[in-house]
Amino acid sequence: MFLIFIIVFSFLTAKKNILVCTRKSRLYGNVNLRESSKPSVFRDLTKKEIAGILDYLYNRSDLNLTTADKAAINSNYIFSSEIFLPPKRDVLKHLDTHCVQPKREARVMILRGGISTPDVIEIIVSPLPNPTGYRHVPYLPKSIPFIDRPIDVFDYNFTPLLEQIDKVVGKILNELYGGRLVNCGDRCLVFNLNSQLTTLLSGVRKRLWFSWLYQFTEYFLLRPVDFAVLREVDNNGNNTIIKIWFNGLLFNSLEEIVPYYNTYKEYINKIPFPTNAEKNDKTISSRGEPSFKIPLKDPSQVSPDGVRYNINDRHVSYSYWEFDIGMSVFYGPRLYDIRYKGERIAYEISLQELANFYSGDKPQEHVLNYLDSMYKIGARAKYLHPGVDCPNDATFISSSFKVDTQDEPMTNERAFCIFEHNTGMPLRRHNGYFRYIHRFYEGVANVVLIVRTIPTIDIYDYIIDFIFYQNGAIEVKITPTGIVTSSWHTHDNPYSFQVDKNLMSPLHQHLFNFKIDLDIKGTSNRFQTVDIEPDVVENVCHKKPGSTIVQNRFIKRLKQTELEAAYKFNFDYPKVLTFVNNNKKDRFGNSPGYKLINKGMTKFMRPPKDGNNPAVSWSQYQLAVTKYKDSEPYSSSVYTHSDNPVFSFQEFIDDNENIVDKDLVAWVTMGMHHLVQKEDLPVTHTPGQSHSTFLIPFNYFDESPGMSVGNAVRIDAVDVNGKTKVAIKRYGTKSDVNCIPKKTYYDEILKKNPCLAVEC
Repeated sequence: MFLIFIIVFSFLTAKKNILVCTRKSRLYGNVNLRESSKPSVFRDLTKKEIAGILDYLYNRSDLNLTTADKAAINSNYIFSSEIFLPPKRDVLKHLDTHCVQPKREARVMILRGGISTPDVIEIIVSPLPNPTGYRHVPYLPKSIPFIDRPIDVFDYNFTPLLEQIDKVVGKILNELYGGRLVNCGDRCLVFNLNSQLTTLLSGVRKRLWFSWLYQFTEYFLLRPVDFAVLREVDNNGNNTIIKIWFNGLLFNSLEEIVPYYNTYKEYINKIPFPTNAEKNDKTISSRGEPSFKIPLKDPSQVSPDGVRYNINDRHVSYSYWEFDIGMSVFYGPRLYDIRYKGERIAYEISLQELANFYSGDKPQEHVLNYLDSMYKIGARAKYLHPGVDCPNDATFISSSFKVDTQDEPMTNERAFCIFEHNTGMPLRRHNGYFRYIHRFYEGVANVVLIVRTIPTIDIYDYIIDFIFYQNGAIEVKITPTGIVTSSWHTHDNPYSFQVDKNLMSPLHQHLFNFKIDLDIKGTSNRFQTVDIEPDVVENVCHKKPGSTIVQNRFIKRLKQTELEAAYKFNFDYPKVLTFVNNNKKDRFGNSPGYKLINKGMTKFMRPPKDGNNPAVSWSQYQLAVTKYKDSEPYSSSVYTHSDNPVFSFQEFIDDNENIVDKDLVAWVTMGMHHLVQKEDLPVTHTPGQSHSTFLIPFNYFDESPGMSVGNAVRIDAVDVNGKTKVAIKRYGTKSDVNCIPKKTYYDEILKKNPCLAVEC
């Protein structure tokens, strides 16, 4: 009894000494997320600026705009707006010589369905926050065909088409699949908007597939039935049915299906609508025997001295790093003016495109291709959940946009999260010894800063990380997860395994493109490869005179033009990809630079001019290097979704400009072939899915700047009277942790504000 008392007393006494971790330094942990009254040159549009843009444009009689709540496909309406950056030279002049900040401007897309020949225009509205004029975006056509517009709310208005289908074959679909397309109650059959990469017809029509009909219950995208529709859409949003896929066959009209069904219905596979008991088999909820017999909390990250970064509006500083955060409504996350130890390493690192190209044994799968920028990647980056998507002590940053569905700014409260992360891997370590005389251990934990966002584009979630290391390295990482595209399975084929009853998921290739505008000690940079080649040398150790041995050597090869710098990886010719400033030299004659390591390389094997492939011409190269131009801000375009795109990235390369000692931009492509397996159901898990590109100092510093990390430990052996003792050096940082994480109230917060987690 006395022993129990002692244990309990000791526990209570110890518990009194355990504190909740709080910020202890005035230098760090200063987080101010309020919109600045004087936003920086890179800052996304503020709510005040969006209001000023709308007030100005709605009062322009020449534009004849309709407000979002009254917009129709045959009216003129604002589709989107975002910040339009000044010329780079003006921005650098402002940043580096403290000249006046260039005026802030907005890029606005207007869909003009209300004019005689409908089109799309993009204009620059200026100055903010109180505009007085506008001009056309200089590097785009002044008028873009209306049929090339991005997907908008009116593309989902296909009720007349559903009524047409239901009127003719609704009874058949109900007999086979247990539901209807209209007036269906809780037994609905639905189409998902698919295959937006299309063939254009006469400039005013396009063809696209409703790839599959689904039984609408959780999770409906894993419950396709054997029915699909090829439709033709005109500028007014009118749909004409061209072909129907049913029971493994193509039909020219709905009416053709009726006699076919009446003749063969006893041979057609029926799929009853899932019952309540059956609905659970494809839901995304934890199930099965738990891996731990009793519920135990996961390990949790703790910051004993509070967070060690500062945020002012959208400007982040951490250790020796500084940068600005932004979000493009179409193309997603972007970082600007990335500096290490005060020197700019990159002017911009940004996502450019997320693409998917499918293959299959059905005609609708032949053209099942996606460019996710059309779905507004940035606008769909939201709903980050503490404790899962980001650590509980992460800082969340919002984004705001003007989108087509509303005039009030659409605000995503949790577009980004920022947090420090102990990777569990040493940044460096060494255990040294030499004949018992020189014995020591030295190492330091690899703690990084991560900027994360997770856009969800229909079925896929993309975890996008920008990771900053304490040795001057940067990692750009992307990890896909989410739901796989499903298809009706009838027989063995070379495009998919059967993963469930009547279910397959076609082979597809993910493609990710990033822009990296490097400025290594200025804007005069060159791209050169360090090629590793075999080298035959004399083997003087061999007893036979004249013997040789093969080793490796490197040769530096400067790339003179953009076509020379369009890089396709060849394992037979390994090389290191470097960007250097030849105008700067160290005492050994080395040019400072950064090397680019693409750990997520993929080969896009489709012919560059076939089908929709011109829309993703950047995918032909694991790396392309071009001369910087203000008129080439993106590698992709929301107008490239056809086999005759308005714009092609290949144009950036084909002018073949000289790139020696110029301002250079690296366009990096990563990706993967996804051969779907049963374990991808009901949702793809993340292990093995990550792809990264690294930027690593290359003769930039005299030694690794990681040597200055203060949280290192060195342990030296000291012999005293024949016994080994140790001297431990912690460099001023205590090793003890005597605090616990703050209590989280996330569930209570969600109950008060559910819009943080789900669509409201």
